[in-house]
This record gives sequence, C-alpha cells and structure tokens, in this order.
Amino acid sequence: MAVCTGVSVEHDSHHPHPDKHDQHFFDTFLLVFGILAAMAIGSYWIATAIANHDPGAYDRGGAVQERLIDRRLAPIGDVQIAGNSATQMATATPVAASAGNPVARTGKQIWEGTCSACHASGALGAPKIGNRTEWAPHLAKGLAVLEDHALHGYKMMPAHGGNPALSDAEVIQALEYMISQSGGARLLHK
Repeated sequence: MAVCTGVSVEHDSHHPHPDKHDQHFFDTFLLVFGILAAMAIGSYWIATAIANHDPGAYDRGGAVQERLIDRRLAPIGDVQIAGNSATQMATATPVAASAGNPVARTGKQIWEGTCSACHASGALGAPKIGNRTEWAPHLAKGLAVLEDHALHGYKMMPAHGGNPALSDAEVIQALEYMISQSGGARLLHK
C-alpha cells in the first residue's frame, strides 16, 4: 500500500535553472571587476595629468630635486684617521726635514685637524666654537672638568676627540683654543 504524504515532488517553476544562476553571477562579477579596473586607470590618468601640470608638487627627479636631495644627505662632518695621509686635512702641519719630528702645532691647527669635525658644525651635540651660549654651561663647570672631558671623553665625544695620536698636551692646547674663541678666556692658565 502506498502512503501519500501530501508533498509534491514536482520541479518548482519559480527558481531559474542553475545554469542561468551561474551565468548571472559571472556577468555581475565581470561588470564589478570592469568598473574597478576603469576606476584604477582613471585615477592613474588624473594623477599623471596633475603631476604634469604642477611639476613643483611632484618632480620626477630633475636637476633641482637632485641637488636638494644631495644637500639633505650631505655629511655633517668628516672622519679623519690619524696617520692616514689620504684623510688628513690640507692644514696638516709640516714635518721638520732634519729632525724627522713634527713641528709643534698651534691649538688652532690641532682644532682644524681633529676637533672641527664636530665643534664646527655642532655634530652629536658638540658646542660650536664661537657660540658663547652653547659653551656657557660647559664653561661654568670649570677648566679642570673640561680638560678631563677632552682627555677621557664626554657623552658622545670620544677621548682625545677620537684622535689617539694627539698627546694630552695637544688636546689641552686645542681645548684652550676653543675656550678662547667661545667666551672662556678668563678660565685659561695664562
């Protein structure tokens, strides 16, 4: 005996065929993708047009831009290695021909050869020579403290200003030159 449940097994005519549903999805996907691609290309064209009309806002590397970049990337000081003739400044002292020993250098010459790398530009927080305002807090500590800092290093400054070839007397001589140029002549021994 057959039991009837009352449920019809016939095809529902309200739902489209599955192949038509896939085709509709594919068409919609291509339409959305095409719109996004068109927007990307349009944005590129607009950006290029703006850049071509206003070269100051978006320079593609002209000579002026290259000079500005070079200026920003330029080093703030020079590294000089003691005893290396290729890195010594033009102000290096002459050598006595007969004695074979270097001629005594002035504090200014020592400063130019070593200390100026930082104290001329203020690199690494070094007080600039001649700037009384920057030197005032250092000068207030007294000559003995400044000599100790110059000989043994202080904060970012290495001992002997990074030039181990300098004698203690030469370091003090360069320090006294900087002090005399920066408002601290009253502290000097002389």
